[in-house]
Amino acid sequence: MKYFLTLILGVALFTACKPKILSGAELQKKLIETMQSFLDKEPHPGVQFDVKDVTYYPEVAIKSYDCRFHVDMRSATKDTLGTMMAIITNDFKKIDRRY
Repeated sequence: MKYFLTLILGVALFTACKPKILSGAELQKKLIETMQSFLDKEPHPGVQFDVKDVTYYPEVAIKSYDCRFHVDMRSATKDTLGTMMAIITNDFKKIDRRY
């Protein structure tokens, strides 16, 4: 009985800790949030960024997403809409900006 409960607990823990795979609108939202937090962490005095939308495709070989973001950049003297490109890993922890 003791081993049976340990087995059930182990299986429940294993299935509960499995990361959820995102797709569609959830994935787009997570990519936008990741880029927005990346831009907010970088020091840009007097400049405010607002990520509008993202176009992406998965890079299966390197386990990441190749993204193109439309970003609204505002400062005291300028207001512009531009494009930023980045590669974001599948775990959303590393962002590599492409210029």
